[in-house]
Parts: sequence; C-alpha cells; structure tokens
Amino acid sequence: MEVWQPTSPFLQALRLGIPTALVIALLSSCISPGDSGNGSDSEGEGKSGGNGEGSSAESGEVVATSATTSLIYSHFLEIDVYPVERIGNDVALVNMTARNTSDKDIRFFHAISGGGNATTAQGVSIIDTANSKQYLPLMAPDGSKCLCLDWSGDQELGPGDSLDFWVAYPAPPEDIDTVTITTVSTPDFIDIPVIDNTGSNDEVANTETAEPQVLALSSFQDDLDGTTSREDSEDESSIMLASDVLFETDESTLTSKADSALGQVAQEIDDSSTKKVQIDGYTDSTGNDSINDPLSEDRAKAVEDALKDLVTRSGITYETAGHGSADPVADNETEEGRAKNRRVTVTFEK
Repeated sequence: MEVWQPTSPFLQALRLGIPTALVIALLSSCISPGDSGNGSDSEGEGKSGGNGEGSSAESGEVVATSATTSLIYSHFLEIDVYPVERIGNDVALVNMTARNTSDKDIRFFHAISGGGNATTAQGVSIIDTANSKQYLPLMAPDGSKCLCLDWSGDQELGPGDSLDFWVAYPAPPEDIDTVTITTVSTPDFIDIPVIDNTGSNDEVANTETAEPQVLALSSFQDDLDGTTSREDSEDESSIMLASDVLFETDESTLTSKADSALGQVAQEIDDSSTKKVQIDGYTDSTGNDSINDPLSEDRAKAVEDALKDLVTRSGITYETAGHGSADPVADNETEEGRAKNRRVTVTFEK
C-alpha cells in the first residue's frame, strides 16, 4: 500500500518502517519536562527517522520521557518528547522517539496511531491549554494520511532499538510558548517548550495539506452519585441526566426525584445566553427498537415540558429527539453500563 508523503526527495528519504498503534484512551496522569516514567538508561541502536538537519531529535534535547501504559507493552516501550518547533507562521513540528527497553522484539503499531494510519503517529495531538484548543495533525489533501513520518517498511523494534519520528501540526498562536502533548498510550506530556525551528524544514512548511483541524476542548464531569454528568466546551454545555432518576422503569412520567435535577438545569439555562435547547432521549439495548425509540422520545418530551415550566427566561425554543439504544456511552453488557446509557441529554449554548 502506497503511503502519502510530501513530494520532496528530502522528506521521502525520511520514510522508515515500524508499525504503531494506540488502543487506550487518554490517561489523567501527566509527565512534566524532566520527569521520566520508568526511564531507561539503555542505549540501543537508533533508527534515523528525524525531520531534518538541526531537529530536536538529532540534537538530543529530550524534555520529557514516559513509559507507555499499554497493557500490551507495559513499561517496555518508552517515548521521548523534544521541544515543539515552529516552522514559519503556520506549521509546528513535534519530534518524538520510541525506544524498546525489553529483551524482545516489539511490534508497536498499536501504541500511537490513535485509530488512524497504523504506520504513523496520527494519534498524537497538541493541546493549547491557555486557549482550550486541540491541534490535530495536518493531513493530506484527501484527508487520508497525516503529514508525518511513515514507518511502514519496518514492522518491529528490536531489543534496545529506537525510532525517531515526527508529526506536523497547525502552529499555535505566537504568544504560546508551552503546550501539552498527548498520546493514547502514555500519560500527557505537559509544559513542552515551543521553540523556533533550528534546521531547514521548508519542505514540510510548503507541503500542500487539507484544511487544518483545531478543535475546542471539552471537559467532562461525573457527579459522585452517578446520576448526572456533563460535557462542556468553550461555547456549549451538555448535561446528561440518568433516566433511572427521572423515570420509573419503562415509564415516561417524571418522578418527584426529577425536580431537583431539572431545577438545576433550568437555572443554568436561565443564566446562559442560549436561544435554543436540544433535548435527546436514549435507552439501553434491552428490548427492541419498537419499544425503545418511542420511549426515548416520550422521555425527551417529558423533560421538555418540565423545563418550559421551570425556565423563566423567554425567547427560548425547544427541540426533542428520541434515539432509542443508539449512541451508547457505556457497555450495554453490564448493568452499570446500561444505567449510564439510559439518559436524557439537555444541550444549550452558554
């Protein structure tokens, strides 16, 4: 399979082989510059995959190191991170090194691909915490592959071997001098310096790409009692109310327990600037669509009726939808998961 790369001979020469992969979600613990998670002093054979003359990877300026937390690789695969390099005004380059500290070969394509191309570090992202933004890798014009090193030619890291790799991103604002680097198999790398590029990487900066993807960060919070959770982005709030608190089993009439939860939601709507409230009902996978779909719609409408009475601000429109067992947020194979999937979500602008 041919892998898209920038057309310059210089970048084509950077191609190396070694698979990656990321199968776990982001973890809450962090690695700060200078820390190392189960670091190793092993000095194995390094495989050149850097981004060019003068790159951080070549100069050895490691600012953070962490062992992966993958159950597959345990602490045997370590990741080094170097300062993020600005290339002109529009591109930022992340340089990293993967190192096998075990005495066995490691096929690590599940460690950093993030569900993208399995032979690139497409699962790595830059977080601008000051502006609550997530920067995704720059992609080929057709969106199929990232602007990054591809290591499809070599599928394993031998004992003590390492691989330098790079990924290009939209550049954060000029006043941002540190960022967080996230992968799906290590703790977050925080306070990574952002520096001006010290080498020649015009080929990367001039490569044609798809429209850059910069996402607003969302925060997610569960109440301790498990009855309410929420997701907040820069512009929007989405509050998920457990159906088990709002309704009796297989019913769509609100219980007295619902008063407090809906009262708090109504207060937030009153305090917001929103002019539209979206209410979505969901069930677990028990039963079939002929039962679940209308039940989820009826429950959404019951919450709508209650909020119309509780919200004091005028000029707000309400929209409802029932999704049945579609879009689960937890595993329907467990009771705890099914309880989370039985929910009504209220979404509105801040």
